[in-house]
Amino acid sequence: MIHPAPEPPAVSRREWAVRGVVSIADQGLISGANFLVLILFARWLSPSDYGAVSVGMSVFLFAANFYNALLLEPMSVLGPRQFDSRLGDYFACTLRLHVALAGALSGGLLGAALVLARATPPLAGALAGGAASSFAVLLMWLLRRMCYVIGEPALALRGSVTFPIGALAGASAAYVWGWRSPWVAFLILGFAAAGAGASLGFALRSRPFANTAAPSPRRALLVEIVRSHWNYGRWTLGVCLTYWLANSAIPVMIGLHAGLDGAGSLRALENLVFPVLQATNALSLMLLPWVSRQIESCGLAFARAFPRRGMLAGAAVTGSYLGAMLVFRGPLLELLYGKGAYEELPGLLPLMAAAAMVRGVSDVSVSVALKGAARPDAQFWSSLAGAVFVLSGGSLLIRHCGVAGAALTMLLSNALQAGILTGFFLVLTGARPARRPHALG
Repeated sequence: MIHPAPEPPAVSRREWAVRGVVSIADQGLISGANFLVLILFARWLSPSDYGAVSVGMSVFLFAANFYNALLLEPMSVLGPRQFDSRLGDYFACTLRLHVALAGALSGGLLGAALVLARATPPLAGALAGGAASSFAVLLMWLLRRMCYVIGEPALALRGSVTFPIGALAGASAAYVWGWRSPWVAFLILGFAAAGAGASLGFALRSRPFANTAAPSPRRALLVEIVRSHWNYGRWTLGVCLTYWLANSAIPVMIGLHAGLDGAGSLRALENLVFPVLQATNALSLMLLPWVSRQIESCGLAFARAFPRRGMLAGAAVTGSYLGAMLVFRGPLLELLYGKGAYEELPGLLPLMAAAAMVRGVSDVSVSVALKGAARPDAQFWSSLAGAVFVLSGGSLLIRHCGVAGAALTMLLSNALQAGILTGFFLVLTGARPARRPHALG
């Protein structure tokens, strides 16, 4: 018999509210600095060069998804479940894995840049900049994730304060010395990430991670971590390709159909909803390790109760931001991009806002619940469905409607993925017993 999950005490709710605000502030510093750099280069670069930044960013995120699948996401789920009694050694081993994975990713981006050097120099420059900055950016992601695994988003906030300082310093240098090209945008972000990584490293070293379990040889632990991360991440590896096709491939597709000018317009549109998606991502990062622990100890009763609260939180965050953005879209666009720039964007903002609303609410509710229950297969099948739609119906919409078709494709793809995740969640928490999770088999 499944008993209802116990209500958390009022103090616990207050503590989680504080943690939520801190997590959003932490993510806000990172995403705000990214947003500032992208906006500045949107003003400084031609639409085609800014399109190269957009396509280069999509390719970088595609490559980084593999890092996320094999290292970051398994850390959020398995760290609290399997390695909680030996976190110090666990984190040390993940740093070794970071060196291998980040090196492979950087080499792949550099190889792609060399292949495209003659055909499309701006895009090749953007990819080369991504290759040069990837090690520092990914290390910052890893160290921030460690802070969330130990339940201290304030520690991540202290370290992340450095990131906007570095980004502002880099952008100021680019403006003064006239360094305005696609690859410089990536180098600025890499420079800022290096400073934030150093700050986070010092902050984490101040925390003594007790290893209460019986010690095991470091090599044996590394093998165990690789095996466990692979058992969880093998589904997420499939998500890497399908999720990118369902989401981040759209700027590449519009670049193929409408040129780099169209890709630049889409990126300028995405910039406006980027902050709120980063806020919901911050909430997800904060909640996932805790949800994983609670489902492990309380079972499906907790999994059934959690998404309702997640939906309310996601709707409150996304709705308030997107509502204000739509009300002030005219002055906001002129402030960000200058008078007369990207004139087609105001009419497309409602579509993009709806797409962001669907994705933000889903990410904070059913997506976190399924990940916490160690069901990455749900993410795979939902993103696969989104990818199939993007490559079929979405491709037709983009080919015939340009940027408007891309925005509509995002909305429909996000809605399809959210619907499938909801279906998986209902099966998982339904009357019949849930089958053994694939990832832990």
